[in-house]
Amino acid sequence: MATNHPCMGRTKAQIEAFEAIAINEQPKCSQKTLDILEKGDLIKRIGDREVGRDALGPITVPVYEVTLHAHIQWCQWAAEQSDDEEV
Repeated sequence: MATNHPCMGRTKAQIEAFEAIAINEQPKCSQKTLDILEKGDLIKRIGDREVGRDALGPITVPVYEVTLHAHIQWCQWAAEQSDDEEV
């Protein structure tokens, strides 16, 4: 039986955000997309990262990670893929 991608049935933006987070990259998406993934228990916010400072103080961005169960499923799904398949 083939493993489903953890974001099966989700939008392209949600899949791309999930996969960016899964490989430890900053996702390029709206906060709404992140909120949907977080509510779906696919990602979790683990804090903030300082990316700069200005006259008002530090500038931060939220940092997310993929939940353990979603990461395991994603790894299993990825292992089953050939080079020419998509979600």
